[in-house]
Amino acid sequence: MMKNKIAPLVFLLFCCFLISGCEKDDICLIETPSTPRLIVRLFDKDNRQSFKAADSISIYGVGQEQALVTLTTDSLVLPLKTQAAFTQYAFLLKASTASTTVGDTLQFNYKRYDDYLNRSCGYRANFILDNNLISYPTAAHIWIESFEILIDTVSNEQQTHLAIYH
Repeated sequence: MMKNKIAPLVFLLFCCFLISGCEKDDICLIETPSTPRLIVRLFDKDNRQSFKAADSISIYGVGQEQALVTLTTDSLVLPLKTQAAFTQYAFLLKASTASTTVGDTLQFNYKRYDDYLNRSCGYRANFILDNNLISYPTAAHIWIESFEILIDTVSNEQQTHLAIYH
């Protein structure tokens, strides 16, 4: 008989401990900033203040068969590898003849540092672009004339980090 009275009390106490153990930060909110991506803007090589869209640009991670993205734009958002000190992308454009494409491969070199957000979200990676930020692993550039680091610290996605002139 005593067992029947104690069982609900033990269950109630267990539920109280379970509920009180949860904290507000046990849920990582969607608004919490995650690892930022590299923001690249495309500019006209003859008028460096003017944006210039690339028509049907396809971006591939080097070694990947499927394009990360294919679009016509003057702004690109590219993820950087968190487990490496560099990321390589191939930028392919359709040439004036529909059957040919031209492309450049760029290697982005960086250092990574982690920021602790909170217990539920963990860490997010931030990047500092090296002074020798970009290199052409292939011989010569084809459609990219030059590039410029605008902001070397990749810690948010509100600012342009890199300008590519074509």
